[in-house]
Amino acid sequence: MLLARTSTLAKLGFLLALSLLGSYIKLGPTSIAFDAMSGFVAALLMGPAAGALICGLGHAAAAAVTGFPLTLPFHAATAAAMAGVGALGGLTARRFGALPAAAALVAANGLLAPALLSLLPNPLGVGLFAALWLPLTAATGANAAAALVVVLGLRRAGFGS
Repeated sequence: MLLARTSTLAKLGFLLALSLLGSYIKLGPTSIAFDAMSGFVAALLMGPAAGALICGLGHAAAAAVTGFPLTLPFHAATAAAMAGVGALGGLTARRFGALPAAAALVAANGLLAPALLSLLPNPLGVGLFAALWLPLTAATGANAAAALVVVLGLRRAGFGS
């Protein structure tokens, strides 16, 4: 039992470190980056709790690296939304598999989350959704595709479930 918990903590630590590294690979001028890829891997391989943890903390890291361009409270709400996206991806992966989960991740992070977040006070107002939906959906697609390749590769090599 202790070995299983230690292994899980090591995997989470590794994925969080990858998320921090991914936050430096920018896909635009804001906090949009490859930080979500490892969170998506966590969701697809380890389930909703791991996906929520790594996605939420990963966004916090990416936003911190860019100096919280849309304010700290807004990025805290975004990190919470990312945690929800990661949990949704993990739940979808358990129920329907990795490919439908990757599609759900793209829809939730590229469209649903920015639509909801644009209703919060932010420097761009409701125009936030109009400004971010296309680049964020494209970046989420790239993150999800990379995560899917990693997950399928790990499963083929005998790692993961």
